[in-house]
Amino acid sequence: MKKPLPKKKNHSEGKKPDSKFKFNKLQSIGAPDAESDHNLNRVFIENGEVDVLRDVTDAKCIIIGRTGSGKSALIKRLEEVVPKITRIEPESMSLKFLSNSTILRYFRELDVNLSFFYKVLWKHVFIVEILKLYIAEDGKKKEQFFDGLIERITRFGRPNPSKRKAIEYLQNWSESFWLQAEHRVKELEEEVGRKFTAATGIKAGISSVDLKHEGNESVKTKSEIKTKAEQVISEIQATELVEIIGILKTDILNNQQRKYFIVIDDLDKEWVSAQIVYDIIAAMIEVIKEFQVFQGVKIIIALRDNLHQLVFSAQEHRGGQREKFASLYLNLEWDNRSLKELINQRLKLLSDNTVDVSAVFEKSHKGQKNGFDYVVERTFMRPRDVISFVNKIISKSNSRFFFESSIIKQAEPEYSLERLHAIEDEWTENYGDIRRLWSSFHGIYNGFKLSNFSDSKLTDIYCDLDIIKGFKGELYYIFLAWREDRIKYKDFLQSFFYILFRIGIVGIKKSGQEATVFFYSKDSFTIKADFTLESRIYIHKMFYSALKINTKALENDYYEQS
Repeated sequence: MKKPLPKKKNHSEGKKPDSKFKFNKLQSIGAPDAESDHNLNRVFIENGEVDVLRDVTDAKCIIIGRTGSGKSALIKRLEEVVPKITRIEPESMSLKFLSNSTILRYFRELDVNLSFFYKVLWKHVFIVEILKLYIAEDGKKKEQFFDGLIERITRFGRPNPSKRKAIEYLQNWSESFWLQAEHRVKELEEEVGRKFTAATGIKAGISSVDLKHEGNESVKTKSEIKTKAEQVISEIQATELVEIIGILKTDILNNQQRKYFIVIDDLDKEWVSAQIVYDIIAAMIEVIKEFQVFQGVKIIIALRDNLHQLVFSAQEHRGGQREKFASLYLNLEWDNRSLKELINQRLKLLSDNTVDVSAVFEKSHKGQKNGFDYVVERTFMRPRDVISFVNKIISKSNSRFFFESSIIKQAEPEYSLERLHAIEDEWTENYGDIRRLWSSFHGIYNGFKLSNFSDSKLTDIYCDLDIIKGFKGELYYIFLAWREDRIKYKDFLQSFFYILFRIGIVGIKKSGQEATVFFYSKDSFTIKADFTLESRIYIHKMFYSALKINTKALENDYYEQS
């Protein structure tokens, strides 16, 4: 009688999986960014966001997320599943000339609120793109559309003065209505210049560097000039556009069964001058909200979280309020399960359905923690991080069947440093040269009390005004205020570590009974006041390697075991 063969151990017990597939160091599970990922449509993970965006009755249309959270991937997916959709490329609008416009530059010097001008700009651009989709669906020529619309408006006799202005607007623009956005915006800018000159006698020559007052005695003060400028801005095509929006709402875009979508991505690229970009984006968001009166129309934009913060901090004095737009936000969130499914799909595609996460990640010998969990803990719970880490692990796993813990550890230093540099790139616009901060945390013991963070760790920065001048925003102001003794060190620490928390460098353990939380933690809401002197601060595991963090103090801590 034959003895039964011993049961084979799987790789989690120290043996390799039963698979012929071997990793090649030149392979990857895809590009971390959606623009470069040619297999995105084959491995896209449905978390319900696409259904929300394609639902024209759902107000959510502004995709908010950190860099690498999947905003661009979501828009690309929407373009694949929605038939009547158009994309506006910010860079193709060529709006950089606005920052050099003689008349607009002069208005900015006067602190004229240009929000209305930017809103007129976006209304015109969006109306054109919506009508393009509408006419293309009907198979009509644009001339036929204008003639038919005017005939419909005048069918029951002479229209009222407002509708007559709207008809004149359509007739005046019928030839240039479909030209590139840059051309249309240029015409608007020139109209502002002409009306301002007529109202004030101040000429805004296109090629002149300075605007010169030509002795118009009716305009004597800067405040009067500003008032005239704002009046000109507020009157530009206001009545006509309002009436056209009303006509579109009642006569054309009044059917939820006919759906039209406009999408905009890449607002974080250099498509317009930094001087005006926040005002232009804020105006666009306001117009998007206004255009929700149209049935069957949805304008969708992707907005990086740090850019969103800058837009509304710049708009505080203009009346911009985040709360009134809260219903428009679709916040992208990922968890361990959805990230695991994302990597599963990509591993299956790479290996022709040979392996998945459970097959290639082993349990760690210390603490019996799964290798994939180890990877996820070193991410901000977003696709770009986990894809990047796994790709680096693959590059170290040449001719291997699965990812041993030693291989993961070999891949970690390069990944950790890359993510630290990515943090710098992501937040430079908000806070300036933040890389100058890292030396203060190099080799630090983790889980330190805020009260134990000595000011000596920041001495080099404190003593060097040039370094402080390299910071921006709140980071600049708190360092300067501390240096000039306008705030106490403990108040500085509270603001400083709250900034680092929002960036993602640190987490906070508010009390001994609470878990450590990071900016993406779903079960905890953290504010600046939570950073008391008794709070414990933990560097995110993503940066353990890059900052050489001493983790011995964490061996019995809740954070390490959670």
